[in-house]
Amino acid sequence: MLKVKDLRDSFIAFFREREHRIVPSSSLIPKDDPTMLFTTAGMVQFKPMFAGTVDLEYSRAATVQKCLRTSDLENVGKTKRHCTFFEMLGNFSFGDYFKREAIEYAWDYSVDVVGFNKDDIWISIYTDDDEAFEIWNKHIGVPAHKIVRLGREDNFWGPAGDSGACGPCTELYIDRGAAFGCDSPDCKPGCDCERFLEYWNLVFNQYFQDVDGKQTPLPKTGIDTGMGLERLAALVQDVDSIYGIDEMKSLVDFICRERDLTYDGETVIPVNVMVEHARALTFAIADGAYPSNEGRGYVLRRILRRALRFGRQIGISDPFVYRVVDPLVDIMGGYYPEIGKAAKNVKNILEGEEKRFLETLENGMDRLEEIIKGLRGDGKKTVSGRDAFVLYDTYGFPLEMTVEIASERELGVDVDGFEKEMSVQRERGRKSWKGVDSAMEGLFENISRDAGETEFRGYEHDVTVSDILLLGSYTSLADRLKAGDAGFLVTRETTFYGESGGQVGDRGEILSSNGAVFRVDDAVRVNNTIVHIGEVSDGEFQPGDKVRTEIDIIRRNLTRANHTATHLLNAALRNVLGDHVLQSGSLVEPERFRFDFSHFKPLSEEEIAKIEEMVNTKIWEAIAVDTEVKGLEDAMKMGAIAVFDEKYDEVVRVVKVSNYSMELCGGTHVDNTGKIGVFKIFRESSPGAGMRRIEAITLKGVMERYNFQDEMLSKISTILSVPEGDVYRRIEELVARTSRMSKELEALKARSLASNVDQLIEEAVQVNGTKIISHKFDEVNVKDLRELSDLIRSRESDSVVLFGSSVGGKALLLFAATKSAVSSGIDCGNIIKEVSKLTGGSGGGRKDMAQAGGKTPESLGRALEEAVKLARRMIER
Repeated sequence: MLKVKDLRDSFIAFFREREHRIVPSSSLIPKDDPTMLFTTAGMVQFKPMFAGTVDLEYSRAATVQKCLRTSDLENVGKTKRHCTFFEMLGNFSFGDYFKREAIEYAWDYSVDVVGFNKDDIWISIYTDDDEAFEIWNKHIGVPAHKIVRLGREDNFWGPAGDSGACGPCTELYIDRGAAFGCDSPDCKPGCDCERFLEYWNLVFNQYFQDVDGKQTPLPKTGIDTGMGLERLAALVQDVDSIYGIDEMKSLVDFICRERDLTYDGETVIPVNVMVEHARALTFAIADGAYPSNEGRGYVLRRILRRALRFGRQIGISDPFVYRVVDPLVDIMGGYYPEIGKAAKNVKNILEGEEKRFLETLENGMDRLEEIIKGLRGDGKKTVSGRDAFVLYDTYGFPLEMTVEIASERELGVDVDGFEKEMSVQRERGRKSWKGVDSAMEGLFENISRDAGETEFRGYEHDVTVSDILLLGSYTSLADRLKAGDAGFLVTRETTFYGESGGQVGDRGEILSSNGAVFRVDDAVRVNNTIVHIGEVSDGEFQPGDKVRTEIDIIRRNLTRANHTATHLLNAALRNVLGDHVLQSGSLVEPERFRFDFSHFKPLSEEEIAKIEEMVNTKIWEAIAVDTEVKGLEDAMKMGAIAVFDEKYDEVVRVVKVSNYSMELCGGTHVDNTGKIGVFKIFRESSPGAGMRRIEAITLKGVMERYNFQDEMLSKISTILSVPEGDVYRRIEELVARTSRMSKELEALKARSLASNVDQLIEEAVQVNGTKIISHKFDEVNVKDLRELSDLIRSRESDSVVLFGSSVGGKALLLFAATKSAVSSGIDCGNIIKEVSKLTGGSGGGRKDMAQAGGKTPESLGRALEEAVKLARRMIER
């Protein structure tokens, strides 16, 4: 039997013998292709070669390509063939061979290498592709009745993403026999039944499709084939599911072995989901994608949370997906060494994400169960948009998860209502000035359209003279604004920077020659129009008035010092941590700034100190900061760093600090690093898995922080009655004393609990030789309950311990059993699954150990009584 590894090797060897360049798999994150979140097909890395936009180093190639697709996510694990991550075998021609050779290669590999019976192979072609029909029928010898013509939906492929090469295709199918079919006498490829399984798609690239859908003939025709390795392996190894092929089965076996599960019945789908999703997450994170709330990060977060939800169905309520990484590396790391190199980072990211979500998953599932129970009580069939939004906003449930769970219960979800709730939230989040009615947001597009582009003069000047183009209140355009009126002004030219690129807008005044004053509280950019937000403090303004725009120069100086500091920080991070650091967001204000970037672990004190030293050194060297306007392509060739996911115009500003830092940036900057004064990091944290956040200060921020800390130190010194120089020593003494006292209290508590062991055993209920020991405690935590249960089981070899405790207003249940008690029929996981409902919670675990939480500690007594009854029935069975 050919294993997965054998199929990879044989495919590469077959096409190497036929003079194909063997090209390594590209990253799951497409390079220089903003139209795609992930690599979805083998041809993605070759899109420029098919389009004829690059010089060719070779004219034929073959790959084993990593791919990730989520279009059928809700089916993954439930069906026998759907994947998010998969490997695609492919051979490609760029103006070299075309249909005849591609069909010959596919037939020869299928029959001579893989060993398929030629009588079992069927073919589909595009409806009017007579050339392909002739090759299959006359040249290869496939009978005409086994060549099926299908339409555009089935047999016209591409492009991958919004644009690229595309064309008609032909597909190879295996006839698995009538036992898999629908009993229709006309059953053939294209039927929805399971009889004919497509395994190889040959695309004949003849056209280039642009983002508007227009197709033009390619300068050179090409071949793009794709064969899913997992599906091929399932056919070759004669297994009914991709989860039965050797590599996938190893992971299935690992999960079942680790969690004492049997792979049958209700266990199959959850285990499939965890295996498949663990693979997808490992490969994606190893290639540099990280779970987050946007873009590809949101896709990964959805995949992980779906895995955790299905894990919960089989009693896995602790972080576990990250543990699949090591066996996965053992299986696939030989062919994909990048997952081995990144394994530690991948595990850290996954474990952190799992811990965070598992904290809210139980409560979220409880809330969803309440919603579903209420719907059924009212005879309704749809989860409201508001409820779906609360599950998303409060419990972290992606909408898709709520939709999938609801579908499993034969319920719908008001997706439009959810989107309306999201729109309201986004509207609140987009407000960038205080007191502005949200209705003004509806005016923005009209303002931008009517006013046109504003000429920003603030790079060179602090003051400029211009004309008023438009003005109005927060709800509508107007023909005048007078003293006391709040609203907006738009001028033809301005020195005010409109909030964008993370930099806040300027403040200041707009003055007319007749003495009118408009106080600018904020400036926002709408497309290329800068809108001044504020209030008329004196006089009145009308369209056409000649005015002076004067920014608050101190605020501007503080802001641009912080902005240039973010560039120095970005360079320092890449120097100290590595080139994997990519900016993912920033906020630049006068008093402080925030900088988000990709990195897999917290920064050490030494790394922070080194970064601060590097940035301050560049500040104190007083280096000139140069800016120049360049074409985007030229700027990128120069090596300028761009912000991931940021959209740039064809003409960009390049901000350069000697040979230390060079970035694309439209913000305002100091002309010399010396004007930043001093740089200090005051907080390092994580806004999400795989991401770090630095908050830092310069100039005014440093002064304010110094004043605050000086005041606090003085107060602490007074409270402790020691000189400022002795504060640290005195606090160390107090902390050490408190720690000693806490340990003494814990020891006293442990002795008190242990002294009750004899009494607990004496009160046990004995059934067929097994002792059932139950007790309700007050304010005893899970660690102490576990230690007490271990002590009892060490003394009583045939016993089951059923403990409950009220801790901080919540219910806690911990059940444990000895091996002998388990042999007698005890299953702690099943007991706790039943009785935890009585305490308003849920939980699970193994036969010998399980725990649960709940919201109603007053129900603990009843829950323990029910647990004793269940344990008795299990033993007596």
